[in-house]
Amino acid sequence: MRNELVISDKGQITLPKDLRKHFGLRAGDMVVFTVIDGAVFMTPKTIDFNELQGILGNPPKGPATLEEIDASVAQAAGRQEMMPGTQAQDSAA
Repeated sequence: MRNELVISDKGQITLPKDLRKHFGLRAGDMVVFTVIDGAVFMTPKTIDFNELQGILGNPPKGPATLEEIDASVAQAAGRQEMMPGTQAQDSAA
C-alpha cells in the first residue's frame, strides 16, 4: 500500500481512509513516527495495556508487589552498569 500525502500550511497531514481502516485508527488515536537510516516509519500506538495482562504467564512466586518490581528493575539496571562494553547514560544536564 502506497500513499502520497500533502503537508498543510500548519504542518499537518491527513491519513487516507484506507490507511485509517487498515490500521484501525480513529480520531484521537496516536501514532509514532520513527526515522531509521533516513526512512520514516509510522506505527499506530493503539495498545490497550489491559490486553497485555497475563502475556508473560504467572510469576514463579505469585504476583509481585510494586516494591518487588521496582527492586528487580533497579537490580537489573545495576547489572547492566557492570557489564563490559556498556556505557551508563549520563542523566545530569
